[in-house]
Amino acid sequence: MVAFVAGATFAVVGTAVAWPAFGGRASFEVGPSLLQVLAVGLYQALVAVLTVGVAFATRHPAGALSILVTLLWALPSVLLGLGGPTLADLNDHLPHGSGDHFMRLGADPEQRPTAARTN
Repeated sequence: MVAFVAGATFAVVGTAVAWPAFGGRASFEVGPSLLQVLAVGLYQALVAVLTVGVAFATRHPAGALSILVTLLWALPSVLLGLGGPTLADLNDHLPHGSGDHFMRLGADPEQRPTAARTN
């Protein structure tokens, strides 16, 4: 619950900070913005649950941290850096890629960035 509240709060603060920076070049409609704030909070809560599960399984702080850093940051960077549609699809099924797609719910499909995909 703490991770959900913290994630949603940081999403609201991030949206408030970004609003004047875009100077009218972006749309911050209430409906999609609220949906994305809740999605960020839920994603943070799910990452917290994953963290507790990995920590329980490894029973060692360094091991848990190594697994989580690899799973959430290093592996997605390597997969997208190498490029190719197969690696991009694999990245979409990891927690980082799935969370990225989940947090973009309500965004226009034209505004969604394409990773390192080639057709």
